[in-house]
This record gives sequence, structure tokens and C-alpha cells, in this order.
Amino acid sequence: MKRLFLTCKKLTEGRHLAYLLQLFIQIVQVFFSTFSIFLTKVLIDAIQGMTELEKADAFESFVIFLITGGRGNEFLMENRITVLPVALVISTLITALLSFARMSLRSYAIAYMNGAMQRTLFTHLTAVDYPFYKTHDGGDLIQTCTRDVDVLRRFMIGDVSNFNYSFWTLLFVSAILFNMSYELALACLGLLPVMLLYSFFLMKKVRRLYRATDDSEGRMTERINENLASVRLVRAYGSEKKECENFERYLDDYAEKFTKWRRWSSFFFASGDIFAFGSNALALGVGVYLAYLGKVNASTIVVSFLFVNMIVWPLRQCATSLSNMGQYLASSDRLRVILDAQEEDRESGITDEIRGDITFEHVSFHYENDEKNALNDVSFHIPAGSTVAIMGKTGSGKSTLSLLLTRLYEPTSGQILLDDKPLSSYQKKHLRKEIVPVLQDPFLFSKTIEENILLARKEASREELYQAARTASIDDTIRSLKEGYATPVGEKGMSLSGGQKQRVAMARTLITDAHVYIFDDSLSAVDTETDRKIRANLRKKKGDSTIFIITHRVATAQDADLILVLEDGKLTEMGTHEELLEKPGLYQRIAEIQRRMA
Repeated sequence: MKRLFLTCKKLTEGRHLAYLLQLFIQIVQVFFSTFSIFLTKVLIDAIQGMTELEKADAFESFVIFLITGGRGNEFLMENRITVLPVALVISTLITALLSFARMSLRSYAIAYMNGAMQRTLFTHLTAVDYPFYKTHDGGDLIQTCTRDVDVLRRFMIGDVSNFNYSFWTLLFVSAILFNMSYELALACLGLLPVMLLYSFFLMKKVRRLYRATDDSEGRMTERINENLASVRLVRAYGSEKKECENFERYLDDYAEKFTKWRRWSSFFFASGDIFAFGSNALALGVGVYLAYLGKVNASTIVVSFLFVNMIVWPLRQCATSLSNMGQYLASSDRLRVILDAQEEDRESGITDEIRGDITFEHVSFHYENDEKNALNDVSFHIPAGSTVAIMGKTGSGKSTLSLLLTRLYEPTSGQILLDDKPLSSYQKKHLRKEIVPVLQDPFLFSKTIEENILLARKEASREELYQAARTASIDDTIRSLKEGYATPVGEKGMSLSGGQKQRVAMARTLITDAHVYIFDDSLSAVDTETDRKIRANLRKKKGDSTIFIITHRVATAQDADLILVLEDGKLTEMGTHEELLEKPGLYQRIAEIQRRMA
């Protein structure tokens, strides 16, 4: 339970003034509700006459003292036609005003908590270390940030408020009942523990059925998302009918589980009425018997009956909340996985000017869940302003180099020097402004082309925007579109072809004027002629920037100042295009194969 509240506190950023205030107002509201009901006893006793008022217990005497301003029973009897109705109206009005104030604060607290929870998670997820995303599925993270957050929000707003209401109601009512008659109090409250136990055990089954229904709905939603994402493939193979038939199975499964869950849930609430009405009947029966014995009067029976109704329904809801505690704890644990993830330190380190001189000294690296090294004892030196091509088979460690250069990962052993200083000594925020990658499968946001390019440097001028697009050989293509640079690209850039997306992403990188560029197979989706144009543009633009080009094409690599060839994580060849063609090795074999295929 403690970890559940700690999770809620962290998610809501520790700011609970409105939330706590509405809980306090709820306590005051419960007091006045109880007070209003008890005034019914005073009213009945006053109607019955002075004799009944003289037999008033300590609490009733205190209430009479309050409503008469200390003038006692005789004053109340003389003014009962005005004093008691006015007291009832004032008490009811205060209760209504407190209810309005609490509901207003509750609405504010709900809105704030929703925003605070989502903001906390989103901010934290943007700051956690990159390896975290390699070990956690994106779909699970999304579900945790939506469904599990909603579960905890319902707990904080609904269940905690209900616990608070039930606790104080039970406390006030029990105190008054035992003050009036302990026999009647035991009769009124005797069935409540039994109701709680019954509700708890029955709701365990209801909870299991709910979880099965929830999982079925999740699978159905996942199927919808999958079909939306693969709509082009479905249309291409004409499998619409088959997909609809498959989806029917998900619908049938959900309908079956939902019906079974609602049937048991209905039985739970219906059977719970037995305890509610049983408590009323027991209270009434015992009250009449005690009245026959002369131990209580009519007003005590009426008030006890009202108090039973006041408390039995909230306690039923508490039983439901308690049985759902397993769900709350499970959601809390899933959220703690995210909240406890280590945030990346992007602020500490030096911010010296970067020229782009890079040295790898015996660098090795392996991923957390992979025993084999992705890089194994790699050493090389790249002077600032050089263009370097990196080639190798799939899985040889080419992309790992870019991950290490941007410090998304740190070397397992060895070190990387940047301008003769350890790469690890640089501030990550500063480093990533100066070492910028372009990925093979670039991500474009659901914005316009212009907004996607300017994402890397919002203050860039129009001319800088156009120049970056021209260097990426995409300017003419953009201008040929109906809306030009204002053309929306759709979700993940789906309105553009693969080559167009790569070139827009390249323009986004080139507009940064960084000192080190890493093109991670980012020309794979463009034709050979466009590839040649882009490389020619890069040679004109690059100035003193260091450029890494990760590629499978010899034609792309041949103009580089230096070519590195990786095999199984090891640097096996290094030299210029002409030098490597003279040496037997992987580069020579690739060049020969591609020459024959040309």
C-alpha cells in the first residue's frame, strides 16, 4: 500500500493542495450531514414534549445547547416551531454548499492530476537513458502511460474519497449510536463486517473476469491498430474479407468475456442488497424491541434507521475498492518500472568548441542482452574535416559506431577521443548539437515539410532552409508539390516515398551546421543518380565538417578520404578506395560484385 501512495505522489509531482483540501471539506460535509440527521431526533423529541427532551443523552443535550444558543430545553419547547426548522435548513444549506465546494475542487484536482501524471511520465520518458527503450516494448509503455495511469487516477479520485467518506461517516455514526444505545448500535453495525468479507471474496472472482475482459479488449484494440498500420499491405493482397473474419473472432471473444463479467458483477451488487436491507431490518426489529422494553424512544429508532442507510452503501463501495487493490498495485508496479528508470545526465560536462577530430582507442562494446561484442578492439583516427565511409555486412557493428559517437551508449572498454579529449567528458546536450546522425529509417512528425526540417534549428532563415533542402536534393521535389514546403507529411511521413523521407530527414540534419555528420545508410532508398548528386552537394557544403557515411554501396564510399571495413565487430580493412581495391578482402569482393551487377 505504501508503494502505491508513493507512486501516486511521484506521478502528481507532490502537489496535492486542492486534492487534500477537497478531502478535508468532505470530512466537514460528513459532520454536517450527520448533524442534520441527528436534528431529526431532536425534532421528534421536541414534538413529543418536554419529558422526552429531559431524557436527552449527553450528545443530544449538546446539540440543543448549540441550536438554542445555550438557553436550554424550555426555550426550545417555546420556540420549536421556528428554531428546529431554521436549524435544519441552515445545516442542510451548509452541507449543500460544502458539497458544491468539494465537487468544484474535485473537478480541478481531476484535471490537474490528469495533466500532472501525463506530464510527469512524458517528461521522464524523454529523459531516460536510451538503453531503457531497447529492453522495453513500445506498446507496453504506451499502455502503461494510458490505461495504468487511468487506473491510478480512479483510485486517487474515486476510491480514496470513498474511503475517506466511509471512515468518517462510520466514526461519527458509531459514536452517536453507541452514545444512544450500545444494543441498538451493535444491531445497526453487526452485519457490516460480514458484508465486507463477503464482498471482498466475491469481488476477487469479478476482478479476474474484469481482467480477462480488459485483456480481450486490449487484443481487439491492438488488432485494429495493426490493421490501420498495414492498410496498404492488406489492400495490396486483397485480404480485406479475411481480416474482417479474423476480427470477428476478437469481437466474439470480447463479447463472451464482457457478458460473463457483467453477469457476475450484477450478481455481486444484487446480492449485496441483502446485507443492506438486512441491516435495515435488523436495526428496525431490535429498535422496536428495545422501545417495547422502554430502553429507547421513537426518535432513537428513526435516527438509527437513517444512520444505517447513510453508512451501508459507502461501505459496500469500499468492499469493491478493497477487492480492486490488486489491480491498483499491479498498475503501480508497472508505472514504477518507468519512474525508477535512470534519467540521462545531459547537462554535466565540458562544452568546448568541437572541430571533429575523432580517435577510437581499442574500443569494444556489447549490448546488455548480447554476450557477443558488437565492436571488438576497434582503433582508428579521423582528422577533422575528413569524409569517412564505413562498410560491412549487416550486423558488423556499423550503426553501433554512431550510437557510441552520440553517447547513446558508452564503450564497454577502451575510449573515444574527440579533439584529443575523452568523449565522455563532453556535455551530452552540447555533443548532440555538434554530432548529428541521419538514420536509414528516418522519423518524420505529422507536421509540414518545413516544420520537420526546422525542427533541428527553429531560428534558421528561409534561405538556410532552402539551402539545406538543395544540398539534400529535395528542394525541387518539394516545390513541385501543390503546397510546397507547407505540405503535411502525414503520420510518420507516410505521404512521402522512402527516398523523399530520407532526403527531408537529411535536410533537417544539414540545417544544423554541425561539425560532425553521421549518415547511417541514409541514402539507401534513393536512386544512384540522386545519391551522386547528394554526395556532390555534400562535398561543396561540408567545409570543415567531419562526415561519416555508413553505406553498402561502393559508389557511395569511393570518394571518401578514408574507408573503414568492419567484419563481426572488428576493423579488418582501412584505406582509400584505390588502396582497398588492391588488397584481397571484403571491400574488394563487394566492389567486384557490384561492378558485375551494374
